[in-house]
Amino acid sequence: MEEMRKGLSKIFNLSILTSVVIFVLGIFLLFEPITVIRMISIVLGMIIIIPGITSLMDYRKTKYQPNLVTGVITVIIGLILIINTKLVVSILPFILGIYFVVNGINRLQYALELKKQKISQYRFSFFLSLLIIICGVLFIINPFGGAVKITQVIGIFMIIYAILDVWNSMIIKKEMKQAREKIIEAVIEEKK
Repeated sequence: MEEMRKGLSKIFNLSILTSVVIFVLGIFLLFEPITVIRMISIVLGMIIIIPGITSLMDYRKTKYQPNLVTGVITVIIGLILIINTKLVVSILPFILGIYFVVNGINRLQYALELKKQKISQYRFSFFLSLLIIICGVLFIINPFGGAVKITQVIGIFMIIYAILDVWNSMIIKKEMKQAREKIIEAVIEEKK
């Protein structure tokens, strides 16, 4: 029982930490969208270029043709990301949307588990999980035009997501603690 509590505690702490990071990123995206877009583009471009350069150096030593192809393609993709920041803006909502949908589905499973345990506040957790999923779907669909506006909208959704996720985590943690206490009380009563 104690190991399960520690495991759940780690999961909730990680979830809250992730939400805080997403909240801070959301603030930056909302108020400094152009700077954030450029930073993300440059970092992604560098991350992609480095293995490309390594492949090109390997080709120079070994003359192995696939290294040349891989190197050239990854260097070109990296340079495109560094030069064309709008590309990153079009990819980022999709990636974040997938993350939010997956996380929301996980939260939904927690809420359904609370329902199975006959914990009264499962509805609220269920509702918050659905909101997280909706935020993710909106990111994937991405109906907004203009790179800066999209970035600001992403920032707003990230802030909303982070707040909902922390709130949902607190509710689930509280309900799980109460459920654990009920189980302990039941075990003590049974031993008497």
